[in-house]
Amino acid sequence: MSLIQPVSGTPVPQAPAEPTESLTSQLGSMGMMAWRELLSALGLRFDPAPAYVFYVELSGVLAAMFTECSGLAVRREVEEVIEGGVNDRVHKLPGRITYENIVLKRGLGLSRALWDWFMKGRYDFQVKRINFSIIQGAPGYNLMSKIGIGSGYGKVKHWDVENAYPVRWELSTLSTADTSAVVIETLEVAHHGISLSYNVATPLSVVQSIM
Repeated sequence: MSLIQPVSGTPVPQAPAEPTESLTSQLGSMGMMAWRELLSALGLRFDPAPAYVFYVELSGVLAAMFTECSGLAVRREVEEVIEGGVNDRVHKLPGRITYENIVLKRGLGLSRALWDWFMKGRYDFQVKRINFSIIQGAPGYNLMSKIGIGSGYGKVKHWDVENAYPVRWELSTLSTADTSAVVIETLEVAHHGISLSYNVATPLSVVQSIM
């Protein structure tokens, strides 16, 4: 028997209920189980995706193949708060999300679309912002190929980049010392964020031009 009795009419505080898995989480878990069973029945394997099977869709500017893409990174800032009297630790509070600039590289061609995009707004600051996608593919990830539709390559990840605009254009060094070198055109873009699409395992038709 407790030595402290509640005052009459005062509600007795109850212990917090144990956290339960939400219906959404339960349905998500069931969906993943069904997805794994389907892939197992079709004989699909989740091998690591090769880095060279990717392409970039620049909506409104061009749809081109790039030889390199870097800067797909998201960082959460951490704010450190020192509390007086708390000498064994520093509070680390989650801050805002920041995104790194994306750098795209490709062999120099006849198209001047990337140059024109960068030069847009050089006098009036009316830069052209676009949304574009970066799509990672891999062999064996295409469900449609199992029934004879599409290639044997499919999408593994599909990132959508929002409100991107160029901040740096660069051409690789021109030199006669190496006659086998390829001229590389580099474009760095800033953006307002990236999101990961749920679009996976669909045919990657353009992969034939990458291989």
